[in-house]
Amino acid sequence: MYPNQLPLEFLESKNAEYIEMLPALQEIDLLISGGYKLKNAIRHFLPQRAGEENEVYETRLKKCTYLNILSTNVNEQVSKLANAPMTIEGLDVNPKFWSAFRENTDLAGRSEKNLITLIFRELLKFKKIYIHVDKNKSDVIPTNKLQEEALGLRPYVVSYSPLQVINWSESKGKLNWLKIRQISEDNSNPIAAPRKVCTWTIIDDTYIVKYSAIVELDAHGNITKANSEMTNADTTISLLALPLEHGFGQIPVFKIELPDQLWVADQAASKALEHLRIDCSKYDLLTMSYFQRTFKRSLKPDSDLENSYEDDVPPPTGLQHVIEVDQFQWAEPKGDIIKHMADSLHAIELQVRDLIAAGGVSSSNGAISQSGVSKQLDFAKQESMLRSYGEIIIDFYQDLLQLVAKAAGIDGSKISVTGLNSFENDTLDSVLMKLDSISKLNIDRLKANLPSSALKVIYEQMVALLTGNLSAAQKEEVNKEIELLLTSIKTGDTFIV
Repeated sequence: MYPNQLPLEFLESKNAEYIEMLPALQEIDLLISGGYKLKNAIRHFLPQRAGEENEVYETRLKKCTYLNILSTNVNEQVSKLANAPMTIEGLDVNPKFWSAFRENTDLAGRSEKNLITLIFRELLKFKKIYIHVDKNKSDVIPTNKLQEEALGLRPYVVSYSPLQVINWSESKGKLNWLKIRQISEDNSNPIAAPRKVCTWTIIDDTYIVKYSAIVELDAHGNITKANSEMTNADTTISLLALPLEHGFGQIPVFKIELPDQLWVADQAASKALEHLRIDCSKYDLLTMSYFQRTFKRSLKPDSDLENSYEDDVPPPTGLQHVIEVDQFQWAEPKGDIIKHMADSLHAIELQVRDLIAAGGVSSSNGAISQSGVSKQLDFAKQESMLRSYGEIIIDFYQDLLQLVAKAAGIDGSKISVTGLNSFENDTLDSVLMKLDSISKLNIDRLKANLPSSALKVIYEQMVALLTGNLSAAQKEEVNKEIELLLTSIKTGDTFIV
């Protein structure tokens, strides 16, 4: 199906939606990343002013400062969701496999919690993310599950940013195929200069195929040379390896996407950019030694009696110019504008926090000591949005685990994922109060009003809230003990924690 070579023009073809969204996604990525990445691209955010001399512009750029308010609030949301309890049922078919997978989802040490964290952060930043279930291949064909496990041939998860997925086709919300473009650096030769490698990966419902070339890029990321040759209409790129049949019977890639109203970075990016520009201007203003307040126009006489002056052009003005007038003096800045800028910066910080629904409004206004009820009300909007995010991620993760089970040859039909819907802001006092309340729960009444499976799920979520983050092995052990506890309790007993 796939030829040994493809035209570069075809491999570099991009989806119209990708072309439209790329500038916004790149800007959001820089605003959230901050640090050296933003510093290297600061000209994009702080353009040269009209009439500003190059030397003055370069000095202004070097004085740039940036408080990363967008990243701070996004990280708070991510941390809040990642610490919410999540319950997974149906992993008792092969607990050893699932324990290993949940501790290491990508064969590089990434835990299940870190995978959920990555997915949520990318969703808040870019609105969508692509998750690929893959499986290592071996020259030795295993004859049974034991040999497959010995060879380490188990499914794992790869994530792709929407900055990397440049083209795709989908119908009814499901992908038909997609193309991923990745730039990496080849440092395999210690006595040669590093080389940039571009790899195009095409995934459909049958094959995974890769094309690759050594490339040179221009400032905009476009390929100018491929395999040491200048690119043109006839440039072709060769296969990296023979097309691989993945054997899933469907495209093994999920696209997770937020609705527009939940894509917070899109709503807050413009305010974060406003904050950056005001902050830089304020610092620039504070480091100026003077303000030029007035000037006297200098006129040059000539021999034309009807037009007594020539070059009747106003002299250059602005903070970078010193104009000699009849009486020269320094004019130091007054504090009014600085205070106005500081107030504007604070207002923008609150606006960004509100747009992202990060909560904590009253605490930012000085109400440090809050009751449990007050704190719950304060974070109501945040928790409402987090539940919406949690529902999307839970639905996806259940589908993901079922596909992983299929790849591993395990029955995944009974796998169900719940949780990510409770986000507490507890103090020690509130935890102790909850423990006291739990110890007084009447099992007889609960059994009379709840199905046994529902009771088990609720109890697991309740314990997860109290214990916090646990490893996959610890969660499995706790769930076994919960099941044993619930089956051994007699009618009329109470929960003792």
